[in-house]
Amino acid sequence: MRICRATCDARAGAFVTLPAADMPKTAKISQPSTAKALPRTTAKRAPVKRGKKQDETPEPLARGFGSASIYDRLKREILNLELAPGTLLDETELSERFHMSRSPVREALIRLSAEGLVVTLRNRSTMVAPFDMSTAPSFLDAVNLIYRLTSRQAAMHRTPAQLEHIKSVQARHQAAADISDLPTMVSLNRDFHVAIADASGNAFFAQWTRNLLDQGQRILGMYLHDLNSHLPSGTLDEHVALVLAIEARSPDAAERAGGRDAEIIADQIRARLVNRPVATFDIEPMGTGRRS
Repeated sequence: MRICRATCDARAGAFVTLPAADMPKTAKISQPSTAKALPRTTAKRAPVKRGKKQDETPEPLARGFGSASIYDRLKREILNLELAPGTLLDETELSERFHMSRSPVREALIRLSAEGLVVTLRNRSTMVAPFDMSTAPSFLDAVNLIYRLTSRQAAMHRTPAQLEHIKSVQARHQAAADISDLPTMVSLNRDFHVAIADASGNAFFAQWTRNLLDQGQRILGMYLHDLNSHLPSGTLDEHVALVLAIEARSPDAAERAGGRDAEIIADQIRARLVNRPVATFDIEPMGTGRRS
């Protein structure tokens, strides 16, 4: 009896019967060879997968943390005018400065762009957003309205914990004023009114306050920069009155104090803009210079 096997003719696609004597020797060992190769292939793949997990797991955490730290630092420098309007922000230089890759730098710049603090140019470079002082009157009107509104609402809806937080921010603000730490005062003034807005019980009012004061910190920063570390006396008196009114749950008194606080800042900024000294120059009259 002849022992036959079927092999596939790859070219014709038909099955051909061959005698056992004509069977290729490689066909006899093909089955054991395949069985041994499977475990070796599986053993090689496992370490690769484990290696990827170990390498990729920390990356999102490091990238997120790095982006947040870069964002916070750049935002503070922009709002405090350490980075002047129009300053170019090069991703490569920033990555070298913060000792991080360009990815977290790019993420931080995207967040700042969403807040209007930086702008992206056509060539994909980024710069600190220009600052238009013609918007100052509109900003001051909006501050007056939002201060009065949130102060009144906070007096009606604040919780004991929120009141304590407002007092804590006010104490730190006063401490910064005592040593004429103007950049910290700008930041804490923002935090003080944001804390009041949070106590108003209205999430929309709180977000509007944040957006308004974040943009307005550059106006306040320019004003305080001109004071040359000299703060007018009584600047924070209305903050004290505001805290007392919120503590007493007196909406009318809180609204009045919030309005006066906004008016004091507005009056001081207007006065500084009008009375700002102009530098003097010695200019040689035309026609008196030597000609070569």
